[in-house]
Amino acid sequence: MVKNIIAVVLGLSCAIVAFAQTGETKEPRPRSIAVRGVGVVMSAPDQVRVTVQVNTRAESASSAMTLASTRTRDILAILKSYGIDDKNIQTSRVSVSAILDYQRNIQPPPIIGYTGTNEFSVLFKGELMKKVGDFMDKAVAAGASGFGGLYYEASKQRELERDALKKAADDAQARADVLAKQLGATLGKVMNISESVSGPGPIARGVMAADMSGTSAPIMTGELAITAQVDVVFELK
Repeated sequence: MVKNIIAVVLGLSCAIVAFAQTGETKEPRPRSIAVRGVGVVMSAPDQVRVTVQVNTRAESASSAMTLASTRTRDILAILKSYGIDDKNIQTSRVSVSAILDYQRNIQPPPIIGYTGTNEFSVLFKGELMKKVGDFMDKAVAAGASGFGGLYYEASKQRELERDALKKAADDAQARADVLAKQLGATLGKVMNISESVSGPGPIARGVMAADMSGTSAPIMTGELAITAQVDVVFELK
């Protein structure tokens, strides 16, 4: 009896597998074409961000920080004279660290002083951009150790990015149309889209105090390039 039941079960299993195999149909993968469109929008910057570095050295940690704070206040006073708003000044780093003497063969190395560091960024907008070179000269005279970089920006960055994306999408469509027509096909629906946008980075980096002359540093704004890239997969008919 048990053998008969097992035989029936095995027979049904084989029949189900056979039915599934014979009934299984695979739809052919649709033909497709992948293209990449690029769009570039140029714009004159209307604001620039400057990073200011103040580094000091003293025998004690408190003296190093006091000196750094004093120099920073003097630099901030210069910014106030230009009419820079407090909301456009942002502190990015405040620190104090020991200076160790590694030249003497002593473990642990002895402390021979301390460094105090203040670092902050300033946003110059509109007409105030013309003051950047003059500010850098005056900041060095007031105790700035250097400048981390100049970042030129557009206040309407998002709008420019969208314009670049539109151009990139149009470029992708045009490329796909040309290829499809040349190969005797027509475009179908869009199957996949991905995008990326890259904006301008710092146009001047590592502008150190040692590089500054006695005259105002020449600041050339140039133009910003916002580049968008769109990858699109179209169905082919």
